[in-house]
Amino acid sequence: MGCRCVELDCWDGKNKEPKITHGMTFTSDILFKDVLTVIKENAFKKTDSPFFLSIEMHCSEEQQKVMANYFKTILVDFWTPEMDGIPDQFPSPNQLKNKFIVKVRNALN
Repeated sequence: MGCRCVELDCWDGKNKEPKITHGMTFTSDILFKDVLTVIKENAFKKTDSPFFLSIEMHCSEEQQKVMANYFKTILVDFWTPEMDGIPDQFPSPNQLKNKFIVKVRNALN
């Protein structure tokens, strides 16, 4: 129905910079912040439908904090406030236009 989803496999990188790679394969590593920047620049060029970022988390707590900061700074204009638990009212589809929705699965457990 027009929504899009990208899965990002996130791992600890050098110099406290989280990276994206496809776990233990022969793919190149890309810095997490660079991927967010490219996604931000291109996500809403063709449609204003919400864009889902599905994070497969392999990062340490320290690098997860770095990632959280990047979400808030790089995607600042497209950020949907966090919802802990079950909210009284979910945003309408109209309110989610041109917004990123982030889902995280902890792959460490």
